[in-house]
Formats: sequence, structure tokens, C-alpha cells
Amino acid sequence: MASKKVQERMERWLAKADSHPLSKREADLVLLLANDTGAWERYGQFYEGWTLEEVAELLEAVKAAG
Repeated sequence: MASKKVQERMERWLAKADSHPLSKREADLVLLLANDTGAWERYGQFYEGWTLEEVAELLEAVKAAG
């Protein structure tokens, strides 16, 4: 069962899947989990307050939805 935070993010992302494909989001999450500095500079603001475990949970939800 996904956390409420992950469920809310997935609902928002699935509603915008036309303009922001899940495959792109998956690639970005993989970079974040690899502690890629560039990815954190670009996307870190969207994950303030998130743990790496929550980002990993979100990645699994994206994979399951894709």
C-alpha cells in the first residue's frame, strides 16, 4: 500500500501523463535515488521533506503504473 504522499503524487502525475510521460519521471527518480547532483539541483525542490525511501516508493509506483 502506497503512502498518502505517494498516492497523491501519482494521482497528479497520471492526470498529466500526456505532457509529462511516466517514463521521463521514472528516469528522473532513478537519478535522484543515485544521488545525482544535477538531478537534485533540477528536481530536489519538488521533493523537499521526502526521504529516499519515499522517493523509492514513488519510483515503484511509477513502474507499476507504466
